[in-house]
Amino acid sequence: MTQTDRRAGEWWREFFESVDCIPLSFFPDENETADQVAGLTRLLDLRPGECVADICCGMGRHAIPLALAGMDLVGLDASAMMLHVARVLGEGVANLSLVRGDAARLPLRSGSFDVALNLFNSFGYFADDGQNLAVLDETARCLRPGGRFLLETRNRAYQILYAPYLEEVRLADGSPAIIRSRYDQATHHLTSTWCEPDDLERVLYRARIRLYGLDELQEMFDRAGFEIDQVCGQYDGSAFEGWERMLIVVAHKR
Repeated sequence: MTQTDRRAGEWWREFFESVDCIPLSFFPDENETADQVAGLTRLLDLRPGECVADICCGMGRHAIPLALAGMDLVGLDASAMMLHVARVLGEGVANLSLVRGDAARLPLRSGSFDVALNLFNSFGYFADDGQNLAVLDETARCLRPGGRFLLETRNRAYQILYAPYLEEVRLADGSPAIIRSRYDQATHHLTSTWCEPDDLERVLYRARIRLYGLDELQEMFDRAGFEIDQVCGQYDGSAFEGWERMLIVVAHKR
């Protein structure tokens, strides 16, 4: 892989250091986040005092309320900017530690967690399938035997249909940008490009995510040493039927 290819494959390093990533990522609001926290608490049977790793924790939307609920929470993210926001929002919250690092090379001790989370479309960022599998391998390494894992990602079929193929959005300062998306059927990558409204050749940001089907995820989970317990389409635990926006996989380490 050339240096140029490597930089293109790690687009997320630049994107998530900008405050623009917050409005451009379409994060769920506080009410939806609260429902998700309640849902994953039920799905994983989370109990106060358990050690939980929130991998790619971002601003701490889930990590902070889980720590407030009594979990011993470690939130990890590659973005210094997002971790700064999480520290501000989580100031004074006991049982919350925030660590900077990459999901494919976790700076965490082996077998030290009861539960791991990877939420809100944070999977599939790396340039190739081997690196994305390494995220699952590293997650399994850090879990105790029998440790639980919940992955929430985008349902590929839904994302292909409803991705913003040409849409005006707003940056953090309120100025407009145009997002264009393109799906590559051969590689299953969705590439999104944010451009200046008056000059679509002037690229502001670029993102490239590998969209996985359930069959692919099942194989990857097996290779990483996970046993899948449940596949959901919503945080209420309803079974995944194929049309939902989310694909939630609940598993445990063998």
